[in-house]
Amino acid sequence: MPRPPRPLPGLTGPGRRARWRRGVLRRVLSALLAATAVVLVVQQLRPQPEAVTPVLVAARDVPAGTVLTAADLRLEHLPARSVQPGVRSEPGEVVGRRVAAGLARGESLTASRLVPRGPLDGLPPGRVALHVVSADPAAVDLLAPGSSARVYPVAGGPALAVAATVLATDPPDRGGTASLGAVPPRGVVLSLSGAEADAVLAGHGSLEGPVTVTVVAAPG
Repeated sequence: MPRPPRPLPGLTGPGRRARWRRGVLRRVLSALLAATAVVLVVQQLRPQPEAVTPVLVAARDVPAGTVLTAADLRLEHLPARSVQPGVRSEPGEVVGRRVAAGLARGESLTASRLVPRGPLDGLPPGRVALHVVSADPAAVDLLAPGSSARVYPVAGGPALAVAATVLATDPPDRGGTASLGAVPPRGVVLSLSGAEADAVLAGHGSLEGPVTVTVVAAPG
């Protein structure tokens, strides 16, 4: 029975040229394996990229008391290990806020540099804020910042304001007159149009003393 032919006779044959080719092939494979080992070692020894964090920094010197605009800020990516606590990274959260302390150009913006938010923050143009005392102190518990309310005269009658927005509520009394059985007055800060504010003040009948009205929670 004839013997099957050798695969790749140029490499596997018994001749001198085949042996030379096998030697060259072994050296090439050894060099490739060594190069692969070097690449793997270098990758292991190479330092990993440092983690970075987006941070808002001052694009220019910002004096204390400035109301921030987008032009006052720029976003940078800083090494996470060097980022201060409380840094801000979202322009929408700080544009329009006032800084309590000045910022030097390139300095990170932190929450401690901002004036705390108050009821008037974000008040739309044409709206005013008015503090009124609720004729029913318990009704204030039905109101929350951002909710809608209607305002009526204490003596009854048509609504003085139908599209008021609650900005803040007076905290409940934690003792004092409440402990003596009397119910202390409580009020709310309302966002009203100029015409609604005029109607509420006119319905109160006097600019002296607190403005006492009936405040009713409304859907919306």
